[in-house]
Amino acid sequence: MRFNDTLSEVIRQDLEMNIVPALMGEPGIGKSSWVEALAYSMNTRAFVLPCNQLADKADLTGARLVPTNGGSYKQVFYPHHVIQDCIDYAEANPREWPILFLDEINRTTADVTSGALTLVTLRCMGHVELPKNVRIIVAGNDKGNVTTLDEASLSRFSIYRVEPEAATLMNILGDDLNPWVRKVLTQYPALVFQKAVSGIAATDGPDDDDDATTSSFAELFDSGEEMNQLTTPRTIDSLSRWLNKASRDQLSRYLATPTTIGDRETYVLNEVIESHVGNTAFAVQVVAVIAEDLASGSGQTVSNQVVVPKPNCYAELKAAQSVTDLSTLIADLTDSDKSGSLLYALRDHEDNTRLIEQLAQATNQIETAHMRTLVEMLSAAQADTQNVEAFLNSGTAVAERIKPMISAFL
Repeated sequence: MRFNDTLSEVIRQDLEMNIVPALMGEPGIGKSSWVEALAYSMNTRAFVLPCNQLADKADLTGARLVPTNGGSYKQVFYPHHVIQDCIDYAEANPREWPILFLDEINRTTADVTSGALTLVTLRCMGHVELPKNVRIIVAGNDKGNVTTLDEASLSRFSIYRVEPEAATLMNILGDDLNPWVRKVLTQYPALVFQKAVSGIAATDGPDDDDDATTSSFAELFDSGEEMNQLTTPRTIDSLSRWLNKASRDQLSRYLATPTTIGDRETYVLNEVIESHVGNTAFAVQVVAVIAEDLASGSGQTVSNQVVVPKPNCYAELKAAQSVTDLSTLIADLTDSDKSGSLLYALRDHEDNTRLIEQLAQATNQIETAHMRTLVEMLSAAQADTQNVEAFLNSGTAVAERIKPMISAFL
């Protein structure tokens, strides 16, 4: 299943029922970024624990001897700091479903994998239990040097074999994605995952009837002992960030400087781009787009649909029958719930005047991540004008504080 809205919908339903999804796929395809974006869309946080960085089970849960009241000692296990951070956040935000993401769960030692599975099964680490509102997602690789999970372990998950999708990657990276990279992904979405090939010469992109530059996922890492870079969401992001830093003069100089890679004559720009994403059709297309743009002096911008997280409490707020009921509900919300609900109310294309007024009175400040989304939403003209006006006219401290910024977009 590809990383798209359908997968997001299905995974959210799993999490709602406290089912543990397992995302199985090749390394570097964007599992971690996708989970973090999913968490934000749910108005919560993802706490990522890369299991492949743990040497043994003791790194997952450290044991200490602590004194008892009777003067003896007992062994107590303490969770990894990422797990503890998730627990602390969940207890402070009981209406959210924070996600504990156990990444690369089977690309580590069997001991660590066993410990992680125990956390999934028992929802505790030593004497510390996971709060009921914590949701777990695991990810792993279904081929290569991995710890095999038995059927009893697999039966504890809903297993999704995942593949990257260009549109989702563009949405996750947003305005940070380099325009040249965005143009290639828009025109040739199938190139989002490619293995290195020798001697790619085409510059017009892959032909619909020619599979020479595309590969199945099963083949991507079956390329012998050569250490060839790949085009993956991870390496595309790396290239995008490098291109954003590079100047046009620098790129023009690289494009005009010949070089040799092995027995292949090329240019420095090709070599640099291939170092990030491999000798692939994607690299060829990026070089072609850059060369065309440098020659013409034109650029490209693409607008995105801004992802605005919807808090779990929002439906209950909307269903309140009176101002009194609404005020009572809002009084029990955390600062994050208030900020997120106010943000979503500004995006929601319904008359939210009453809700916005009550939320604005109770909200001390809009949180940093929500403020960034608000700016993106206003820049893309995706906020509801009537609701924005209701917020500005509320006369509240939070509205007055950011009114100059909002007014600049109206």
